[in-house]
Amino acid sequence: MRLSVDIELTLKTQQRRKAREFSLHARFESAENRMVIFGPSGSGKSVTLQAIAGLIQPTRGHIRLGERTLFDSAAGISLPARTRRIGYVFQDYALFPHLTVLQNAGYALRQWPRPLSREARERILHMLDVFGVAALANNLPSELSGGQRQRVALARALLHEPEVILLDEPFSAMDLLLRDRMREELVAIQARFKVPIVLITHDLKDVRALADTLVIYQYGAVAKVLPCRDMCRHEDEALVWPRVFEECGGVFNAAI
Repeated sequence: MRLSVDIELTLKTQQRRKAREFSLHARFESAENRMVIFGPSGSGKSVTLQAIAGLIQPTRGHIRLGERTLFDSAAGISLPARTRRIGYVFQDYALFPHLTVLQNAGYALRQWPRPLSREARERILHMLDVFGVAALANNLPSELSGGQRQRVALARALLHEPEVILLDEPFSAMDLLLRDRMREELVAIQARFKVPIVLITHDLKDVRALADTLVIYQYGAVAKVLPCRDMCRHEDEALVWPRVFEECGGVFNAAI
């Protein structure tokens, strides 16, 4: 499914009586299943994901997902977040601390104020079983490991049958060994459910493991788009990745 983004926006904040302004111009597109957004902190990566999800409205441009237009300033289109069919896994997973694993995973399936239906509970438990956390259905998030919390967040995102899943630095709070395992799990999950993913990272290991398309950010704009999968298909992979990492390193060195 093709994701096409061409947006501009300006964010204004007030910090200690001093006004700050951040401008973003993001332009990229890809039809690959795994897109990785890479760049230094403050370059606009998370803001881009929020714009795709409908949590922030750009000033100008368009966002298209497959045949659907999610946002188009010229046409006056801006679909509400709830209708975009996008799964979003936040950096801290955004699980409600007072709700159980089952309640967190099925939060949006509940017809408030009514409780979850029997059919919904069965559907949630099946998804939790797919992720290996069904036995923790009655646990609170505070009783879970980092990897378990991520699985619950992914299960919640997939329960809504999204057309794409956005992940904001999903491995940043994990130790190195757990990161390696979760990368493998994410690849397997994406292959099983055949849902495209867009992932933000600072880690070059994530780039190598997950990037079919790599979007490199710098100074509030897209500096380069690299079709990694296509490059590896037509060139020696042992030569491709050092060149890709050199591009990434150049962005970080310039940001220091």
